[in-house]
Amino acid sequence: MSLRSIRCLLTALLLLAAVPPRIAAAETAEAGATPPAAQDQAAQQKKYQACMKLAGKTPKAALKQAMEWEKAGGGDAARHCVAASYMGLKQFDDAAMELERIAQTLPQDQAPIMAQLFFQAAQAWNDFGKSELALNDIGQGLKLNKNSVDLLLLRATIYGDQEKYFEALDDLNAAYDLTSDRGTILTLRAKAYRKLGQPDLAKDNVEMALKADPNDPDALLERGTQRAEAGDKDGARADWVKLIEIAPDSYAAEGARTGLAAIDVKTN
Repeated sequence: MSLRSIRCLLTALLLLAAVPPRIAAAETAEAGATPPAAQDQAAQQKKYQACMKLAGKTPKAALKQAMEWEKAGGGDAARHCVAASYMGLKQFDDAAMELERIAQTLPQDQAPIMAQLFFQAAQAWNDFGKSELALNDIGQGLKLNKNSVDLLLLRATIYGDQEKYFEALDDLNAAYDLTSDRGTILTLRAKAYRKLGQPDLAKDNVEMALKADPNDPDALLERGTQRAEAGDKDGARADWVKLIEIAPDSYAAEGARTGLAAIDVKTN
């Protein structure tokens, strides 16, 4: 799984849009009518989901719609769609700041949502090339939810990009203990161990990842890289060709094509 884009991780959260009290809804329900609170909440949720869908397809139109909705009282749901629209327009800094503002104004009893918003803001800053700002938001998110696998994996990825492999392993090991979905973790650990000159540990981790999912593009890219570095060009080629066949448009496939080209140059 790639952690490069917030667009793949914007979830359909109804972020505290103005909804009448639940007590009034319960009283109306006893009378046999559809409670106004439920009607309003359903309408807000439908509007939010439509706005987020539009942000993924036509972000410029979604931004205009979301801003108008916010002025009309759409609250945090509208602002979140504004942020999603900025992401679609690749205005990553604007998206990050909008997400931070939403997180910072939520009440403390919404800590899980706040942590997720800081995670999304961190992704936006990372896409904008501001890794230190991303790390700051990750730190804020982990204060709210220390067991967030998403936050730990994103920080490990950033540490890996900064060649801080020991720090990356600390986060990856912590994440490993918090989830049963470990394919991405194992692949990232394999890369970290390879970079630290621990080929046996690197091999063990990538083989575990591929045992769980033999067609995982990132794991195939990593094993191919390990094999190429060990001088096994045929093994590397087999992994990378398989990867390109399975996921030709993936980020991993770009790495596989680069690896195949390098093998061909050295062979010639």
